Amino acid sequence: MAWDREKEKKAGKAMTIGSSIFGTVFAIFWCVMAASMGAWFMLIFGIPFVGMMVYRLYICIQYSKGDNNKAPQKEADLWDRPAAQTTYTQPTIDSKFCPYCGAPTQDGFEFCPKCGRRLP
Repeated sequence: MAWDREKEKKAGKAMTIGSSIFGTVFAIFWCVMAASMGAWFMLIFGIPFVGMMVYRLYICIQYSKGDNNKAPQKEADLWDRPAAQTTYTQPTIDSKFCPYCGAPTQDGFEFCPKCGRRLP
């Protein structure tokens, strides 16, 4: 069976909208129960949760109304990146640092102690 990305997107939208509706109903139920029991301090948790769930539901519905006539977006391809631009500087002979990695070196060193490259 082939992977169907469109079915996956539709299922994801349905699950997100369904969980947002459930969260909104639960948060409203929480607030009503807290108020009916006289536990007004519990509304500190319920009212912001109602706001978050309603906002999430609004955003889900807003994005599900999106323009279906748009051209499909191209998925990112890891191999489409431009090649890394490396700059090479000519090393100086009398320096006390490796010209490749910048590690400190001493006179008489033939190789860098950090990167292992041959010193000039």
